[in-house]
Amino acid sequence: MGSNSIASRGGAIARQWRVWLGIAISLFFLAWAFRQVSDFGSVGLALRGANYLYLVPALGAYFFGVWLRAARWHYLLRPLRPVPAGRLFPVVVIGYMANDVLPARLGELVRAYVLGDREDVSKTAVLATIAVERTFDGLTMLIFMAAVGAFIPLDARLQSIFQAAALIFAAALAVFFVVASSRARALGLLETLLRVLPERPRTRIGSVAERFLGGLGVMQSGRLLAATLALSIGAWLAEATMYYLVALGFGLSLVAPAYVLTTAVANLGGMVPSSPGYIGTFEWFALASLSLFGLGADAAISYVLVLHVALLVPVTLLGFFYLWRYGLSLRQLQTGTKR
Repeated sequence: MGSNSIASRGGAIARQWRVWLGIAISLFFLAWAFRQVSDFGSVGLALRGANYLYLVPALGAYFFGVWLRAARWHYLLRPLRPVPAGRLFPVVVIGYMANDVLPARLGELVRAYVLGDREDVSKTAVLATIAVERTFDGLTMLIFMAAVGAFIPLDARLQSIFQAAALIFAAALAVFFVVASSRARALGLLETLLRVLPERPRTRIGSVAERFLGGLGVMQSGRLLAATLALSIGAWLAEATMYYLVALGFGLSLVAPAYVLTTAVANLGGMVPSSPGYIGTFEWFALASLSLFGLGADAAISYVLVLHVALLVPVTLLGFFYLWRYGLSLRQLQTGTKR
């Protein structure tokens, strides 16, 4: 058996382990969430009695937020190539769909692959813009938590989530600023570190790093960064509005900060490895946030389940539509992201 076959088989085994680990983590958090429920009969009654007409404006708010994300990506990509938000929207939706159905959180790689092919731009540089985007998502979640925490003290669980996320995203932002401030210095340092490697892999890694740094051009523009932050806040407030509207369908009347905080905490929970669609982790972290406002698991779980379905199913179906329109398949996406 050749070395390439051994490497390929080893990679397949590693991917399978990641898939099964994600499923196990999802099942653990899902069981933990449902363990808090004492009366499943009331959950069924809440599901049957909900007013699902509220899903119509809720989905409108959600997809407006997705469009704002496409507009934000336009600004992140501008130093590379100005791509209109209208052309980016389908790619963003396809990325969401990929995160919901494919293992190992391939959605970000899928977005880089699709946009790179359609716009003839470096996929590695595109991936750098997505890394910055995800960092600003994390910073926005921290802003939401800090804003709510200024008026409503966070419990120990939520404080731990805030502190861990703050450390991760502050470090990521600092690294992006440092390496973007001087590409030559960053590449020189990398070349020094890679001297122990043979010439061929050293050259290949250096080339990838140079393209990645090319995608961090936005970090050198205060105006573009301000637009990125403003659109990040707008996009996530649109999603928080969806949380609020779905809650109205269940007759919940929590204060507005409850939905802002739940948006932040539930999405920060997505950092925990899990199955596609963040199943289990979303439920547990959402319940943890809602409990701060006196909403018990019995009353909250039906709302959280419907909210999660509303977040997953429509965008996934639309993603498959755009995939079909682009003449692509899931197999092509998986193959393309492994290159």
